[in-house]
Amino acid sequence: MIEVVRIHPSPYQPRKHIAENELRELADSVRASGILQPILVRKVGDQFELVAGERRWRAAQLAGLTQIPALVRSVTDDDSAIIGLVENLQREDLNALEKAQGFQLLMKKLGATQDAVAARVGMERSSVANFLRLLDLPEPVQAHVSRGTLTMGHARALLGLSTPEAMIHWGDEAVRLGLSVRSLEAKVREMQSASLGESQPKAGSRKARPVWLNELEESLVESLGTPVAIRYGRKRSQIIIDCGGRDEFERIYQRLKGS
Repeated sequence: MIEVVRIHPSPYQPRKHIAENELRELADSVRASGILQPILVRKVGDQFELVAGERRWRAAQLAGLTQIPALVRSVTDDDSAIIGLVENLQREDLNALEKAQGFQLLMKKLGATQDAVAARVGMERSSVANFLRLLDLPEPVQAHVSRGTLTMGHARALLGLSTPEAMIHWGDEAVRLGLSVRSLEAKVREMQSASLGESQPKAGSRKARPVWLNELEESLVESLGTPVAIRYGRKRSQIIIDCGGRDEFERIYQRLKGS
């Protein structure tokens, strides 16, 4: 049993915000049943640093507990960071941006590839890649994702735009107009077509996009782990694959070559 005032949070905690209502609910449970699973800490001087279990520690304080059950483990700075990051990244209550930042920090700490990190946290590599691509978004769009005013689907659609200014503008518009992910994707496709110099159909003559094209696009996005746009025409068609940097380009190249 360790006094809660002697415990301090980890600097590698990926969660930036814990909802007050969640903490209150957990605190009520702690008052009724106590702490059912000890937190994990390491000794730093005469204090303790959290390795895993920050929600339980905060809820214990909110419930008025002065002591909390803990397992004390002797681990290095890097091992502490890795254990805490993995434990948190496997949770479902982190927002998409917190997960992206956690994956980035874990890759740095491990000196590892996306494949190695994905294996460590029990996720598909394409899912890790999709989260990491959120960090390519301009800060105002990242703020929308962090607040939950834009979903990860919206963010992935915005990554198809060519400039940060366009991403910020359409991110704000998606929030203001309440655009669905599908509607935003359609807007992005229109702008991509315009930037490629493709002729636009006249007003009133535009036909609905075939469902099978949307399904093909979604299938390629899931397979490659990056935004994909299909431009289909009777005489000429294009498949546009968006790559974020040299590493991403080489990964997709190897994936296509292997298939």
